[in-house]
Amino acid sequence: MLRIIAGKYRGRKLKEIKSKDIRPTQAKVKKSMLEILEPFSDKEVLDLFSGSGALGIEALSRGAKKVISIDNNRENHNNLISNFQNICKDDDYEIKCLNAMRYLRTNSNMYDIVMCDPPYYKFDHKLIFTLCKPLIKKGGIFCMEMEKKIVDENIFRVKIYGRLQVIIWRNDE
Repeated sequence: MLRIIAGKYRGRKLKEIKSKDIRPTQAKVKKSMLEILEPFSDKEVLDLFSGSGALGIEALSRGAKKVISIDNNRENHNNLISNFQNICKDDDYEIKCLNAMRYLRTNSNMYDIVMCDPPYYKFDHKLIFTLCKPLIKKGGIFCMEMEKKIVDENIFRVKIYGRLQVIIWRNDE
C-alpha cells in the first residue's frame, strides 16, 4: 500500500496501481529523495514519469506551490487523476497524459524542482538531464531515480540504494 509519508497529507493512501509497466519508488528511496529536495515551500515542481503521482503529491503535501505531473501510461491515467483529486484537490496541480521526452522538448516553463523516475533501462539519464537542464531555475534541483550505473560525479551527486541510485544536480549557474 502506497502512503504519503510527510506533510499535511501524511498517512493518506494512494489508489493501487494496476499496470505492470509502473514501478513505485521504494519507501526508503522516496523518503531520502524528498528530504534531499526539501524545502518545497512555494516551489514549482515538475514530476516526470509520475506513475501513481506519489512524488508530486508528496511535494504538495510538503508545501509546493504547484506540481505538473507528466506520465504517458493511458491505462493508469485515471488512477493518477484520482490520487490527486482524492488527496490534494485544493492544491494547484496539472496532470498531463503525455510523452515526457516530447514534453521536455516542447515546454518552455521553468521549475524549481524537476524529479523523475523513468522506467529503468529505457531512457538515458544524460538525455533526460540535458532536456531538463534549461527548464530548471537558478538554485533549482534535478533529481532522478535510476538503475545503478556509473555517472559523472563531477556533475551529479549520487546516492546509492542497493541496485538503484538517485542522481542530483543543483543549478548554481
